[in-house]
Amino acid sequence: MHRKIACLIVLLFAVSTPVLAQKNDVSFSIGAVATSSQTTILGGLFCTIGNPNCGGPFNSSTGTGVAFEGAYTRQVFNFGGAASLGVELPLVGVPGRDLNVKLLGVPLTTFSQSSLFFTPSARIKFLPSSPVSPFFSLGGGLAHHEGGVNQGTFQFGSGAGSAINRGALQFGGGVDFKTPLPHIGLRVEVRDFLARGLNESSGLTHVSPDRQHNIFAGGGLVFRF
Repeated sequence: MHRKIACLIVLLFAVSTPVLAQKNDVSFSIGAVATSSQTTILGGLFCTIGNPNCGGPFNSSTGTGVAFEGAYTRQVFNFGGAASLGVELPLVGVPGRDLNVKLLGVPLTTFSQSSLFFTPSARIKFLPSSPVSPFFSLGGGLAHHEGGVNQGTFQFGSGAGSAINRGALQFGGGVDFKTPLPHIGLRVEVRDFLARGLNESSGLTHVSPDRQHNIFAGGGLVFRF
């Protein structure tokens, strides 16, 4: 009897270990981030009589740059194998990119901008035990921007040439693919981090749109344990 109980415990442990192993995953992805443009109009002391272009519009565009992402997810609920719900902690870093400012198509100045996005999220994954598992993620957190002038002397906006934190909304999704290796998979994904950039409206400036889309697209490895 003791021998049978011991064998049963060993069997249950052997069966449950792979199941528990699938409750956590860590992913590492590399890709690119594209950021939407903004328009700034100046007023007040910036304008002088007889200069119709003093207030702009000034068009700001950020170059597409390489980005790196790391994410940890803990499964909270499993809905009978059809879907699972998890808590996700994605972190995306974007090294220095050029932010170009133009007036009527004429370049005025260039900033160097780097960004970091951390947005705890809820993730729902469909068919988590299947070879192909799509997922959707939604959450919010912080966007950290740092910028400085590379060339030119004209600056505007309260965030130019500084480091600043913004609130950020994250939404996106992707697909996980299983591999012959039991704990390693592949991932492709697209996420949008909606947040204010370095510039924001003030008493002397109006920035439109108020928030920018920072779209990350990439792929990498997933480690399940």
